[in-house]
Amino acid sequence: MDDVEPPILGTEPLVVEFANTLYDGGEDFLGTTELATLWFTTAGAHPARDTAAAKALRDSIHTLFAATVTGATPPAAAIMHVNTVARHAPTSPQMVWHSTGALVADSRRGAATGDAALLGSLATACIELLTGGQARLLRRCEGSDCCLFFVQHHPRRRYCHESCAHRDRQARYYRRRTAN
Repeated sequence: MDDVEPPILGTEPLVVEFANTLYDGGEDFLGTTELATLWFTTAGAHPARDTAAAKALRDSIHTLFAATVTGATPPAAAIMHVNTVARHAPTSPQMVWHSTGALVADSRRGAATGDAALLGSLATACIELLTGGQARLLRRCEGSDCCLFFVQHHPRRRYCHESCAHRDRQARYYRRRTAN
């Protein structure tokens, strides 16, 4: 466990970092209680004791982000799950799939403590990201072998992290050198 490094880029909203704990290749950084504790601690949050609830929320958020970046209609079950968890945040918006083809927010009040409040805050951050102006900026990294999400604050940004951009530059250089 000492050699495990959680996938926290430090440049993205916490909810994006949370979604990135599931790699499309099957690696799960919330897969065990120890990994979940390590991720939440590294992220600066109180570790969730209910790892199953944290993973279920992460999976729903990941599904919603994937639908957003591909332009697909998000699954109703994922929207409902995020809305349900968000109700435990002190104040939470709820997502509604509008007939215009957009997610919109509707505000609700709730109250909880501990894991429910922590996960509720993450769900709320997801709703705010997907129903606000940042949804159009959500992207997947274009680096080979990378599937992380990021918020594209600069129009030329194509990678989640400089290390992915560097690997891509190296690969292009290698292809040019071997082609000659």
